[in-house]
Amino acid sequence: MDSQTIRQMRREWQALGTAPASRTAYRCLAAREPVVGRLGVGDLAELVATLSPSSNRLSRDEAAGVVAAMLQSADAHELIPRAIVQALVPGVLSLARHFEIADGPWSDLDAFFSDAISCLWEQITTWSGTWHAYAAGDLLSGARTRLRTLQTTERRHRSRRADTPDALDLVPAVGDRSDEELLASALTDATGHGLAVADAAVLYATSVLGLSLAELSDLRGEPVPRLRRQRRSAIAQLVA
Repeated sequence: MDSQTIRQMRREWQALGTAPASRTAYRCLAAREPVVGRLGVGDLAELVATLSPSSNRLSRDEAAGVVAAMLQSADAHELIPRAIVQALVPGVLSLARHFEIADGPWSDLDAFFSDAISCLWEQITTWSGTWHAYAAGDLLSGARTRLRTLQTTERRHRSRRADTPDALDLVPAVGDRSDEELLASALTDATGHGLAVADAAVLYATSVLGLSLAELSDLRGEPVPRLRRQRRSAIAQLVA
């Protein structure tokens, strides 16, 4: 199972993983994490290759410990999160088995993998600097939860439009513009006049995309009360 997105990532990694910056990143990581330093590789590309079961260099538990160390020190260099993503590509490919692609917001398998990589990246960013003994599995589980949220939201959005349109759906379009486009336009204008981009994003996600605050909290890794305040702030500025 493969896709254009995955092939492009592999081509990109062939360049990034062997560049001088990759060697610098490995040294930064090895200086912080002895379990990585003991591997004695030259760059992040070699590190990722060592983590592959086909290398026969590490047991499953040893590989898990290395990924956990990489996550804990992901802030040591900007290429380390990218190396974690590359190491987990086989796990990303396996995620497709847990989803009915047509039942979500994905036009094809490549669109699914693109979202899966984005969700994995967001999870890595959220947990960067923290210790997870089973980081590889935990990161993939987190990405799967985010994907499931996207799928559930798409189901609800389709159902609402087909059966029980809400108040937003009943707002008449002006000209050829839908209510979603009108709200997006209003938010864009408002962000140019003092509305914080983060506040606008919360209102758009909840009012147009149909995400609940709890779902958005899971996706963004931010507490619901903060998101609620941001939504109220955006509404207040729009109606002011």
